Amino acid sequence: MKGYFEKYDWILPVGLVGLSFVFFQFFYPYHLFFKEQIQLFLYTPNYFLSYFKKPAWLAAYFGDFLTQFFYLRGGGAAILASLFCFEWVLTAAVLKRITSSTKAGLWSLLPPSADWVLHCNTLHGVSVSVGFILVLCMFLIYAALSEVWISYAILTIFSLTGYWLLGSSFLIFPFLILAYDINNHRVHWMKWIFVLSVAFAIPLILRQHYLLTPVQAVIFPAFSKQSLLLQVALLFSVISSFFLKKIEAAHSQLISFGIVTVLAFVLSVGILNKADFNLEKILSLDGETYFGNPDRVIELSKKFDLKNKQATYFTNIALAEKGVLPEYLLDFYQPFSPGLIPQVTPEENWQSIFVSNEVFFLIGDMNMAQHSAMLGNTFSPYQRSSRMMRRLAEINLVTGDSAAAIKYLRILSKTLFHRKWAESQVRTIQSAETNKWLAGKRSQVSDADLLRKSNDYLSSLQFLVEQHPDNLVAVDYLLCYLLLNKEVKLFRENYERYYLKLKRQVSKVYAEALLVQLVADKASQQEAQSYLINPEIVTRFTEYTRIFEKTSGDMNALNKQFSKSYWFYYHFATIQKK
Repeated sequence: MKGYFEKYDWILPVGLVGLSFVFFQFFYPYHLFFKEQIQLFLYTPNYFLSYFKKPAWLAAYFGDFLTQFFYLRGGGAAILASLFCFEWVLTAAVLKRITSSTKAGLWSLLPPSADWVLHCNTLHGVSVSVGFILVLCMFLIYAALSEVWISYAILTIFSLTGYWLLGSSFLIFPFLILAYDINNHRVHWMKWIFVLSVAFAIPLILRQHYLLTPVQAVIFPAFSKQSLLLQVALLFSVISSFFLKKIEAAHSQLISFGIVTVLAFVLSVGILNKADFNLEKILSLDGETYFGNPDRVIELSKKFDLKNKQATYFTNIALAEKGVLPEYLLDFYQPFSPGLIPQVTPEENWQSIFVSNEVFFLIGDMNMAQHSAMLGNTFSPYQRSSRMMRRLAEINLVTGDSAAAIKYLRILSKTLFHRKWAESQVRTIQSAETNKWLAGKRSQVSDADLLRKSNDYLSSLQFLVEQHPDNLVAVDYLLCYLLLNKEVKLFRENYERYYLKLKRQVSKVYAEALLVQLVADKASQQEAQSYLINPEIVTRFTEYTRIFEKTSGDMNALNKQFSKSYWFYYHFATIQKK
């Protein structure tokens, strides 16, 4: 490849590949973790054969094979950087074959730059990148053949099987053939018509067999038409290098500067528009929840200070796991009860449904956890998720349904990175041993059941607490659920019924809410003292009341000193409609 480039043209490609690794490793890693969690790659013959139910089986299979390594910290960034490097090298070879441009090394950076931008989306799969690389290899194989009859035979085979193997990426192949022949002053009308017609007719002919819409057939295995940007970037590189080849010798530095400018524009504008750094922050909270790091979740939540209900959802889970939910509840943004338990409705996006099982598993509602995990698996893009398989296995381990648990564990035992965990759980079942974690979760499981609506969370929480009054997490969720919905009277009733029996020190938010209701109920001083509320909180409540009455409820006068108190939330928190 050295002959392709000028003396220092290699610096920019190497730097770009290195920057892509840094970007995905340090600024965008949780998107990659999430991509692995919404897929499931098994080492079984039946799983391999399942890829033949859709086109692009080769690209999809190897793309998913590589995606499983996103589970490793640094694995996703390393794989994407490697793919970009392959795209650059192969595109440079293709451009050299077609245009003989001395700037092929620079022009060839446009496709990997476009792919970088596309991979900022959680639904842009590695299979698209793999398909693109393989179609470049197909073209180079064809271009390397000198025997006419062999080249025609290979061309025919590629044209008939390309879509079946690679999907939408193959649609660029006829244009590469056309450009290659034009550059070599060859006119083959029949060949061009054959290649173009076959390449574009096969997706439409086979779409009914694969149960795809016309648009899905053209873009498969991608989910979005935006994925075609990769092929467009290659076409732009070919056309630009072809028409600017004649002025390269006279204006070499100008051409290089122009290419670098285009690259900078594509990357900067593309990343600014397509990279969702706010979602990356939310996925970081989700990822650390998945990896079992509540302290890290709380640390990140304080750092980001997001006004987002999904961020609050993971923060509340972490606080509850640490046993400090009622102490620090209002230290974070709280969008009423949806910040505790997400509303799984048709209006919610699939990501919210995907993670909705976390809270139910935490509080011990295994029926709802299983229901939500199955919904998450169903509504996820690939309908097979390593994360949901693991959660379903855990749920059935907790409920004691060994047969169902082993079913999911056997599936996970066919994976690369979840195998050891699955095998250890199978050994636990076979040995009839119960570890501390499993014993703790089983102590939350209800012996009875309740006929209820799936979104009647108050009834679900009350039922859990009635069955197991010592389930502190469920008690805290019940009481905080009532407080966030400003049902203070009902909160006091449930506090006296469940929390007092736990003989725990009254938490900050509970104490503040109790003072509100005690005043509303005109409780006696003796009755108020029986709750053992911290005198400092009582003093602060007296001061809050004084200022509130003096300023006729001026929020600004109270904000600085009491913004994280329940009194402030009770008086001023409102649902903001978007």
